[in-house]
This record gives sequence, C-alpha cells and structure tokens, in this order.
Amino acid sequence: MQDNELVALLKNGSQEAFEKLYARYKRQLIFVGRRTLKSEDDLEDMVQDVFLQLWETRETLNPELSFSAYLFTIMRNRILYHYRNFDVYARYAQHILENADDSTNETEDTIIDNDFSMLLNGVIESLPPMQKTIFTLSRIEGLTYKEIAEKLQLSIPAVQKHASLTLKKIKNHLKLHADIHLKK
Repeated sequence: MQDNELVALLKNGSQEAFEKLYARYKRQLIFVGRRTLKSEDDLEDMVQDVFLQLWETRETLNPELSFSAYLFTIMRNRILYHYRNFDVYARYAQHILENADDSTNETEDTIIDNDFSMLLNGVIESLPPMQKTIFTLSRIEGLTYKEIAEKLQLSIPAVQKHASLTLKKIKNHLKLHADIHLKK
C-alpha cells in the first residue's frame, strides 16, 4: 500500500496501518537521528515519541500531503527541542558548578536524596496499575515499547500513551516539589 492509503486508514484509527507505517519508517528515522544524536537510548525514545505524536494527532493527518516529509519534520523538531533543552541544562549545570560551595554536606545530601526517592516512589505507587506496570517495565527493567506491548498483549500506541501519561504525571508532581533540589 502507498503511504497516502495507509495515512487515510490511520486517520480513521487503523492500528494495522499505524504498524505498517511504523515498520516502514522507524529505521529511516533512526538513521536520520544517528547523524545528530549520540545516545541510542535517547534516539530510541525520540523515535517512539515521534510515533506517539503521530498516533495522537492521526485525525488531523492529510493523506494528500507527503507523509514522509511530515514525519521527518516531526523528528527534526524533536531533535532541535532535545538540543535546546540540553543547552539549557548545560548552562544550568555550569551555573551550579560556578556557584557551588567548595565544601559538601553529606548528611544534607543524603536527606535530600532520601526525600527525592520517597517523593518519586510515592508518585509511582499512586499510578494506576497499568501505568505503574508499563513504567516499571520501561524505565526500571529497560524493555522497549514493542517488548512491553507483546508482554502485556497491548498495542504499541497503547503502551506509548500510558508511558507518556505516566511521565507527564511524574514530571508535574516533581515540579511541585522542586524545592528539594534547591536546598543548600
């Protein structure tokens, strides 16, 4: 089938069309991403995010437009976003290093680490069972979304959706407690 036919089916919610497009373009996206990203884990996550975005916005797709151009544009934007965030993080880390005290307080660091671990464990424990399971399989056991989908007998988009929702919940919860990282 041609891309435009698969996109039309995908637009109507066809998981089979999604899987065919995924199989057709995953390697090409990885190839493009390898030129700029050094981390295979970051690259794999980014490709998964591209396809998750594709699934989430499938109703807005136009089968008459170039699907590959659309997909590679999403990938390019993800890479640019990644490097923009990396630059912000690097500047923040440099600022911290330049303004850090020469002495360390191991007791306070241990308390902060424990507080952070308790906070993270608390939010993970509060997740719905499916999100908790997918988070554990993905982030702790290191399985790919495809492996998780096979293990739990779910579709890849369903696993991606649960993973995305979980990460958003964790990030939002940790943002509420950003003071843990800022203590001196």
